[in-house]
Amino acid sequence: MTSAGGIQIPSRLPLLLTHEGVLLPGSTVRFSVGSPRNMQLVSQRLLKGTSLKSTIIGVIPNTRDPEHDTDDLPTLHKIGTAGIAVQVVGSNWPKPHYTLLITGLCRFSVSSLLKERPFVLAEVQVLCCLTRLLAVFLCSLIYTVIITQPGVKCNVHSKDTF
Repeated sequence: MTSAGGIQIPSRLPLLLTHEGVLLPGSTVRFSVGSPRNMQLVSQRLLKGTSLKSTIIGVIPNTRDPEHDTDDLPTLHKIGTAGIAVQVVGSNWPKPHYTLLITGLCRFSVSSLLKERPFVLAEVQVLCCLTRLLAVFLCSLIYTVIITQPGVKCNVHSKDTF
């Protein structure tokens, strides 16, 4: 893990490949997830995570339309943004898909790809991060949102840190 500005960003991040825009540190963006590779990332990483740290993913622009996602991995940009998934919403209509709300934490560069399936996992190097104060505020806000949802059982403990 890399510590930058009080946030510990894992050195290995699952990558969300998106053609919908660029996530920047400090911004919050909604992304649609429908490609098989990205669907696997959501179902295997975000929905099965038990700590706040498991919600940190890398977001990289993808020039290929996800509707035409094939087995071969497109050429990836080398720079992306680590972000925290603050909301995951799923739907089966008109076809299975997720919508993610992601807040950007810091920029990273891809050192190497570790695996391509079922989702892309990369070794990353942190380039810059938000200030510690903003990071602590963001984490406490996310924790508050998680524990105040009616009917939601929370497996996250206040001792979890980044």
